[in-house]
Amino acid sequence: MADGVELRAEMDTETVRGLLLINGGGAVALLAFLVGIIQKPELAVLARAIIWSVFTFQLGLVAAVIHNRLRRLCSLEYAKKIENRKKCSLFGHVLKEPCICHWSIGFMWASIGAFLIGGLLVLGAGLCVLR
Repeated sequence: MADGVELRAEMDTETVRGLLLINGGGAVALLAFLVGIIQKPELAVLARAIIWSVFTFQLGLVAAVIHNRLRRLCSLEYAKKIENRKKCSLFGHVLKEPCICHWSIGFMWASIGAFLIGGLLVLGAGLCVLR
C-alpha cells in the first residue's frame, strides 16, 4: 500500500497531466477549427481570437512544465531537515512553505488561468460573430 507521500506525488503528477491535457488539447482543437474559418472574412474576429487563444494555451503549457520542474525542486527542499530549508518571507512575514513551493503553485494557477483566458477569448469572439 502506498504511503501519504507517494499518494501526494501521484496526485501532483495527475495535476500536471491535466494541465498539459487541457491546454494542449484546447490548442489542438482550436487549430483544427481554425482551418475551416480562416479564409472566411465574416469570421475574421473569431479567427483572430482563436489565434490568440492558441498562443494563450501555449503559455499555459509552458507554465505547466515550469510548475512540474519547480514541484520537483519543492520536493527536494522538503527532503531537507527543517533547519536546513530555505526560509521564505513576503512583506516581512515568514511563510510556512519554501519559496520554490510558492512559485510552483503560482505556475500551476497560471496554467489554469491561461486555459480560462483562452476559452473566454473564443467565447467572446464567438458571441460577437453571432450578433
